[in-house]
Order: sequence, then C-alpha cells, then structure tokens
Amino acid sequence: MDVYVLDSILAELTPHQLKIVQSLYDSGGSWMTRSQVARSLDKRRLTPYDINCLKMLTEQGIIMTSTQPTTAPGSDFAYIYTMPDDVAEVIAHWSDLKDEIREQEKSRQRKPINLID
Repeated sequence: MDVYVLDSILAELTPHQLKIVQSLYDSGGSWMTRSQVARSLDKRRLTPYDINCLKMLTEQGIIMTSTQPTTAPGSDFAYIYTMPDDVAEVIAHWSDLKDEIREQEKSRQRKPINLID
C-alpha cells in the first residue's frame, strides 16, 4: 500500500474507525479476537457497527480477517483480526510525514511582535 493511498483512506475514516485502526496497529501484529478488539476500545463487546467497520477495513486492505476454531457454545469458529506488517510500516511512515508537516507549519508561523508600545 502506498502512503498516498493510505492518506486518502485514513482521511475518509471516522474517529471511531481510526480507533479501531490504532488498536490493531498497537497489537504489534498479533491476531486479536473480537473480544480483544472490544476490550482495546474500552467496550464489553463489539456492536454491529464495529463489525461492519472491521469488514470495511479488511476490504480496504488495512487489516486482515481470518477465523480460528472455538469451543464457545453456538459457534464452531471465531473471527480474528490483524494488521499486516507492511501496512503497519506504511502507517508509521505516514505518521512520520504528518509530524514533519506539522513541524514545517510551526516554523512558517510568524514571530509574534508588538508594534504598539
């Protein structure tokens, strides 16, 4: 994924969707179950909106979705999510570029002066 493609994708995300991206980035490449994602968002469980967000982020290539066997009653498998290392590297690069731009903007600001004493 290209940093400019990522920038256009991230610009379209809601703050909540960005929290999900942050959560999966912070997992360090580990696979997370839905309950782990929910806990990382300070929730007891994911809502249908959260699950739709995870599906959308998978479709956009930001995260990967898979399944694993489970012993939970009522289901044979559980969904798990991760952020691929190559996407995490692009996100880290994107973050560095954003920091550089902020610093450049700060240096372009005019020095405060007092013309009237």
